[in-house]
Amino acid sequence: MRALQKIWWFTLLRGIILVLLAFLVFRHPVNAILGVAVYIGVSLLLTGIIQTGVSFASRDIIPNWGWALAGGFIDILFGFVLLSNPALTAASLPFVVGFWIIVSGIMSFADAFQSRKEGNSLWGLGMLGGLLSILVGYFITNNTLVGMLTITTWMGVGFAIAGIVNIVIGFKLKSL
Repeated sequence: MRALQKIWWFTLLRGIILVLLAFLVFRHPVNAILGVAVYIGVSLLLTGIIQTGVSFASRDIIPNWGWALAGGFIDILFGFVLLSNPALTAASLPFVVGFWIIVSGIMSFADAFQSRKEGNSLWGLGMLGGLLSILVGYFITNNTLVGMLTITTWMGVGFAIAGIVNIVIGFKLKSL
């Protein structure tokens, strides 16, 4: 704890940067979604390169190493495709996120029935949450502009909350 007290300003600085980032996301949502698209492309490219290298290095150890190699090549290919046209990636992001939310909602809905069988009295909340997730996912996938704004809004809210929490923790550490 003493080490954290000495560098309290680092936590404060991180919080300030996150709040500024939230401000930028809210001010420039299109640039924010393009940034996310580039981030995803770079991430896929790097993970594909790493997975390809690991699969070659472990070909004598892992019996089906070819599948890992194929996965690495696919990640590299998708990384290049996404980075070649970030605007297209940004435009397709609401479909991917919306589909993910729909699948997550279906799983929550199904889990609610299992919770009911197990006697959980809050199974209805799981069902309601699943239905709401399915609806939100549907709206995000069917209106690209709303989907992009929803993604950037929640991204900005997340940055703002994380920034405020870090600022509060920084000042708490200073006062200890």
